[in-house]
Amino acid sequence: MVTIKKIEIKNFFGKGDFCWELDSCVNILGGKNGSGKSTILKYCYAMMTNEKVCHDMDVQLSKIADAFVITFSNGWSINWCKRQNKPIKITIKNAKFSFTMNGRKTTIKDEKGEERTFDELYGQYKTDFISTFEQYISSFKSNEQPGGNTQQKDAMLLDLLIKEQINVRNNDFREFMENHIGDSETDNEARNTYMTEYRKVYATLESFLTNYDDKVSGNFEFKRNGQSFSYEYLSMGEKQILLLLLMIANMKGEPCIFFMDEPDLSMHIDWKEQLVSRIHALNPNMQIILTTHAPSVITGWFDHVHEVGELTK
Repeated sequence: MVTIKKIEIKNFFGKGDFCWELDSCVNILGGKNGSGKSTILKYCYAMMTNEKVCHDMDVQLSKIADAFVITFSNGWSINWCKRQNKPIKITIKNAKFSFTMNGRKTTIKDEKGEERTFDELYGQYKTDFISTFEQYISSFKSNEQPGGNTQQKDAMLLDLLIKEQINVRNNDFREFMENHIGDSETDNEARNTYMTEYRKVYATLESFLTNYDDKVSGNFEFKRNGQSFSYEYLSMGEKQILLLLLMIANMKGEPCIFFMDEPDLSMHIDWKEQLVSRIHALNPNMQIILTTHAPSVITGWFDHVHEVGELTK
């Protein structure tokens, strides 16, 4: 299992050099507003999922750091550095033009310091990212209705993300059952093992959502005071929990580096206390890298908490 071992940022926001040595299991980063918590996670994820950081993002990174290095547990690393501005001269039809180009250089190096390709590195890990700040309200057009009328409907992006994860879950279930449709002992054992893992998300969700009449249904319908309703009618905090648990459940226990930018923002303090322990239990093979404004309330993981200011010298 490849995990992140260290994150180093040279001249981070002009305040000093940031160095964070990470645990292979749980890592919690705290800090004041504007300290750079979200920025660190955003650029880590961007660098780990794209061989070339997009131009706009690269320009922004150049404004906040001179170098950015992610070192993995296998000794490989992603290295970004800001190149010096260099004057460039070109000639077009005997006319000379001069301008300054600000470039950057990103390299992948293995444990021997030799350059490798991004695809070679990316094939060694899986990663995902969830951010509370991306859960904004968006409008979308539904399918055209009979008579040529197109209805406009407001929906939370969060609802769409949940629906997407439920579809992933349902498609995986369908594919697995089709591949183990026989009555052999092997098929029966595989189905029993699969269903044990498949049901874990319901038990975990019920440990958070305790004010409902019945257990969560298989298609994530809920019942309160005798009334049934779908996940679209949950509160913001409840939706965040549901999306987070679905994303982790869909990893199916596989190793993953999971970035979470303040996932507890709209959650009650009781949920904050148990959040890390619950999601870690759902997938123990996941390296959690999490930012929060309230690291002190996360029970059981105090030794895994660091502040941005503490790591910047």
